[in-house]
Amino acid sequence: MMRYLFAFLFSIVGMNAIAQDMDSLFAVRRGNKWAIKYEIKQWESTRMLAQRYYVSEREIEYEPDFDKSKKVVPGTIIYIPVTAENYSLSKPSALDTKDMHELYYRVGPKDDIGLISTYAGVTKSTMRTWNNLHGNTLLIDQVLFIGWLKMIARDTTDNPTRATAYPPLVKAVIADTSKLHILGGLDTVYNRQTNNGLNVLTEKGTAVFFEKGGKNSAYVAFHNTTPRGTIMKVFNPGTNKTIYVKILGPVPDTKLYANSIIGICDAAKEALGITDNKAWVELSYPAN
Repeated sequence: MMRYLFAFLFSIVGMNAIAQDMDSLFAVRRGNKWAIKYEIKQWESTRMLAQRYYVSEREIEYEPDFDKSKKVVPGTIIYIPVTAENYSLSKPSALDTKDMHELYYRVGPKDDIGLISTYAGVTKSTMRTWNNLHGNTLLIDQVLFIGWLKMIARDTTDNPTRATAYPPLVKAVIADTSKLHILGGLDTVYNRQTNNGLNVLTEKGTAVFFEKGGKNSAYVAFHNTTPRGTIMKVFNPGTNKTIYVKILGPVPDTKLYANSIIGICDAAKEALGITDNKAWVELSYPAN
């Protein structure tokens, strides 16, 4: 019985790893255009990546210190261009969403809304509307939505001819029994509230962390659209770590929480692999 239980858990972990590979695409500025900074993984080639991102192989660039006389190996950093062929400023229709994914940009020290709007090819007004901004002020590391990117999803079973762009994903799964039951049993409550993940809403954005007193070891948070007592799953795509938090109420209307979608107690920072007071996170919570 235990053997079948662990086999089931392994399959769930493997599926989560595949799903998380597609989370939160970020662009960087490369010259006067956007690009995707990408680290080549095992079994990947630039030809596969060119097919995956709808660009030609010759358009892919390498880190400045890359020795082009050497073979491209796992760990090589490349830049995949964002072009007219794979970038869209219009929300895809319901019939054209399969390969379209939201694209984001993290604000740098010398960025302003005018510069980012120019790179995106939209007006400052459109950029403000996309990101629910009420002015032109941006913060370093603030995450902005900048459009949609066309790329092939890793699941290619619907069309075997697309498999050349995504080779079969082989991942070693190691059992970690310490994570089978998350802190405070919140994972169990989350599964009950979401009907084992079948009734879920998702959201992406910036989390801020607040100091929480008391000795309660459970993680707590503020969120505007979920009722008090809701259990929410929080995933950090930068560290591939997940926690569960209990919602205390709406996000306080203070400067600390400006441009954020959730406030989380600072006790959760270590579990999420975070050292700063803000981080990009992905939320999952009951639909009703």
